[in-house]
Amino acid sequence: MEALVKKFNEILGWERRKRREQTLAPEEIVRLDAWLARRAAGEPVQYITGRAAFRGLDLAVNPGVLVPRPETEGLVEAVLAVLRAEAKHWRMPRVLDLGTGSGAIALAIAAEWPAAVVTASDASEVALATARENARALGLESRVRFAHGDWFGAIGGDERFEAIVSNPPYVATGEWDLLPADVRSFEPPQALFSGASGLEALREIVDDAPLHLVAGGLLALELAEARATEVAGWLEGAHDWSGVTLLDDLSGRPRVLLARRERGPAIAPLQWVEEG
Repeated sequence: MEALVKKFNEILGWERRKRREQTLAPEEIVRLDAWLARRAAGEPVQYITGRAAFRGLDLAVNPGVLVPRPETEGLVEAVLAVLRAEAKHWRMPRVLDLGTGSGAIALAIAAEWPAAVVTASDASEVALATARENARALGLESRVRFAHGDWFGAIGGDERFEAIVSNPPYVATGEWDLLPADVRSFEPPQALFSGASGLEALREIVDDAPLHLVAGGLLALELAEARATEVAGWLEGAHDWSGVTLLDDLSGRPRVLLARRERGPAIAPLQWVEEG
């Protein structure tokens, strides 16, 4: 509750006052009471205030998008580390954020790596509208292209990128009861669940990503720790992939998968001339 009251104070724009007590206007009391009632019912603070912090960005959020989480900040950091390492080779890296939601990943990369040419896609119009709103508010609207569609269906069939990143749905439908109550009650199911196995979205992304990555391009995915090793196993030893790596989150659980597309033609119908 203390955090909610603090956020309430910030949004109302109250200044610090020398005296210990301050008087609330009647409409402020009504608003605060409504917020406290929503929090008591389990609604996430971020949806109540409409704001969420992510890598120093202040983002608008709503029940149509997931609340950005620290684990996803680790995914962004892993992508930025590769962009830094490849800076001489990838001077203006094309980065695709699949299932952008609030735009957290795409906007953080655009803000922290100005050379990046970022595309953000989502199947949800509500999510894209939220991401666009955040891009405008952060002054990044000209830096990010938004595309509507399901995974790679949002972009052209011959588009290629130096990096593809995604925090896709990875919860199995049978794991509903294992989620925290505030997550399953308030966050969008389409952004959480991916079939009976929890792997359907990941399977589609992994299968199609080689067709949209340059030689040596990066695939970066956030995963459920329970299935991270299984997903990594799909790529280890596969013709299209090398450098498969699992990174732990702050709790020491495998959370981020990194892989590089092998040089040579992708093992798929679409072929192209390799880039150096």
